[in-house]
Amino acid sequence: MKVLLIQPPPRLLVREDIVVPPLGIAYLAAVLESKGHKVCVVDAFAEMLDFNSLEERIKSYPSDAVAITGMTPVIDNAYRAANIARKYARHIIMGGPHVSVAGSRVFEQCPDVDYVIQGEGEISFPLLAEALDRNKDITSVPGLITRDFSNLPSSLIDNLDSIPFPARHLLPNDRYRYILSSGKVTTMFTSRGCPYHCVFCDKAVFGSKWRARSAANVLDEIELVRREHGIDSIIFYDDLFTFDKKRVLEICRGIIDRELKIEWKCEGRVNLADKETLTLMKKAGCSMIAYGVESGNQKGLDYLNKGTTVEQIRNAFELTKRAGIRPMAYFVLGIPVETYEDELRTIDFAKEIKPAYAQFSVLSPVPGTKLYDAAIEMGWYREVDAQNPMDKDIKRPAIINENWDEDRLNRILREAHGRFYLSPWYIWERIKEIRDMKEFVRKAMAGIKMLRWYISKGNG
Repeated sequence: MKVLLIQPPPRLLVREDIVVPPLGIAYLAAVLESKGHKVCVVDAFAEMLDFNSLEERIKSYPSDAVAITGMTPVIDNAYRAANIARKYARHIIMGGPHVSVAGSRVFEQCPDVDYVIQGEGEISFPLLAEALDRNKDITSVPGLITRDFSNLPSSLIDNLDSIPFPARHLLPNDRYRYILSSGKVTTMFTSRGCPYHCVFCDKAVFGSKWRARSAANVLDEIELVRREHGIDSIIFYDDLFTFDKKRVLEICRGIIDRELKIEWKCEGRVNLADKETLTLMKKAGCSMIAYGVESGNQKGLDYLNKGTTVEQIRNAFELTKRAGIRPMAYFVLGIPVETYEDELRTIDFAKEIKPAYAQFSVLSPVPGTKLYDAAIEMGWYREVDAQNPMDKDIKRPAIINENWDEDRLNRILREAHGRFYLSPWYIWERIKEIRDMKEFVRKAMAGIKMLRWYISKGNG
């Protein structure tokens, strides 16, 4: 069977600071190839294809099936891609986080879709492809949704080592970049799922059970991407890379023992930070850890069910900086139990802990989360124009209550970015990091982009 896997085009053809491999479809491509299917991948986002160019690419690779991945903020792009592909393929298949939550509603939202696959696709997709290729019965395919029936997703894959490495040979690897990394970059998943229960977290695909690849399997993939693709920098996209200290230490020792000269970034959790692990991570090439700080107020953390404290945040950032690793902080604004004044304190807290970078976003209740259920029940759910400089939404889901309206959300977003990124100490710290003209240009362009956004918010 000939299968075309598509990452949809961007909404606007502008240079993005973050362009990373679509690992979901790269994993599917690898599994399909291992089953004997012929596969092509079009990463229209990375290649900056418009929809006319995408249509030409679809026409140039006649396929039995076209499969498209869909994220909620840009699901309209995925649906448009499906509409274009409709006349060129017998079967249109859609997967990804959005459809895993939306289920059969996808057919109402996009009549061009024939099949929806919920959850992890590495088991379901090959079964569907084989059944369609041989005209067999498809009703037993786990996680498959059609207009006539809906099957429960397959059990989560416990042995992640059994999944072949992503088919990076099908991707435009020279197109990927990450503003916080230098050199040639790629992404990796070394684990799936997260055992914590933050109310805003969407676990529709990977679930709450933390499952991990073995250290040896991870090291083999690092070695492969270094050797075959010349990768200098890896972004570990795990929800929680640092959950198992023993495994983290094994991976770090393996990187050192195999002499894999690689820079890497990962996601951590402040209550798991410790000196021994951070020290070895630094020796193994870790340059940045991103922490979900969310709020500088304990009542905000408690509402979000973070299971962390303000003091743990302070401690983690201090330990991380002492180890020589740059900490990054994620913050959410518009928490329903916090006032505007509370979140001004969060901004002050961000300046106190001094992350190398901070991401401020409006708290979004997305379908499939406890926050979404609560927002619907309380009548708080709205879609508003309150995006940070990196957001891709046309409208962003938000909570509107007695503390927050659209104007306040935009004001606190602008306040956060202005107070943090325009602070003299922050500008001076980033200038001190500059080592060459390429890095100077990269930081200058990022600064100009931020300043334009800040000015536009003031004029809005």
